[in-house]
Amino acid sequence: MSQRSLREQRREQRRALSRDQILDVAEQVFARKGYHEASLREIAELAEYSVGAVYGFFTGKEDLYQAIFLRRRADFVPGMSEIIGSGLPADQQLLALAEWQVEFFRIHPEFGRLVLRGGAIVTPLADPAEGSHLLDDFRRSLDVQADLFRRGRNEGVLREGDPQLLARMFSGLVSAFQATELATAGPDRAPMPLAILLESVSAAFIVQPAR
Repeated sequence: MSQRSLREQRREQRRALSRDQILDVAEQVFARKGYHEASLREIAELAEYSVGAVYGFFTGKEDLYQAIFLRRRADFVPGMSEIIGSGLPADQQLLALAEWQVEFFRIHPEFGRLVLRGGAIVTPLADPAEGSHLLDDFRRSLDVQADLFRRGRNEGVLREGDPQLLARMFSGLVSAFQATELATAGPDRAPMPLAILLESVSAAFIVQPAR
């Protein structure tokens, strides 16, 4: 490898680290203040960059906001796809999907707060704005979950009902668990028992064996 290639590689690594640093700070600010109240100036100051430097990475606040979701989506979607393609029965996939979402947001709690403000990756409390790629992601994720309910109904393991409605109900249940956990989070508090959510999902959506 040439000396120039090594320099270019180091430069790209530094640029990637700087971009991630800005995204980390922006995620916290947007989660705390929401999109409209957050400012690029505050984000730049907290990240220890100038506003001009931030514009060197992002075209503006909207671009920065969407980049946060694209980064986390790149981590989230493969895990979701692995569950859906696992070949497990639909009821087990549904429980695994609920657990995966909770664990993901435990790893990224600030992003969890941002999603629960009304963003979109899989389980928002409100639909994102019309015309955004975030809305497209939200709709696709609902379609994936609706298909899971459709397959589960055919397998006889998930309840009858409109698949799209059931997908929204499932998303709302997971979101409610996440919102409660985030609202009560603290350094001295253990995470809420995941069994609470899984038992609720099971009772709401999984066909129970006849007694």
